[in-house]
Amino acid sequence: MDENRRRLSRDESIALLARPVTGVFSTLHEAGWIHSVPVHFRYAGGEILVLAEAAAVKSRNAVRSGHATLCVDVTDGPVRSYVSVSGPVTTRRPPPMADLVALDEKYGRDDFAGGWDADDLAAALLLVLRAERWIAWADWD
Repeated sequence: MDENRRRLSRDESIALLARPVTGVFSTLHEAGWIHSVPVHFRYAGGEILVLAEAAAVKSRNAVRSGHATLCVDVTDGPVRSYVSVSGPVTTRRPPPMADLVALDEKYGRDDFAGGWDADDLAAALLLVLRAERWIAWADWD
């Protein structure tokens, strides 16, 4: 094994997921190609929570296939770390307000929980990825 590379512990992986960074959410389209998009997310109790429009490609793919992957990578000086989690996906519709408030708190914003009208909220959902498969590494120069 490379001396400048190591696996991240579960606690280190969760700490990385707690940072206010975007992740790349990947799903499989019915035609067989991978659809990957940056998302704001929250890790809570073994689940990755992603706010999305119900009609979005990522939502349709995740609902249809029932699976997704989220990958987050960060660079701190010479250290590069990443966490990739995969697993089954369910939805919560409408998105619970407590989850929207928690997204606001994580990212220092106020627009996840605020500014919704009834039509907007009806068109939204929370994608819930249960993190079953973890891959997490750090490497450095």
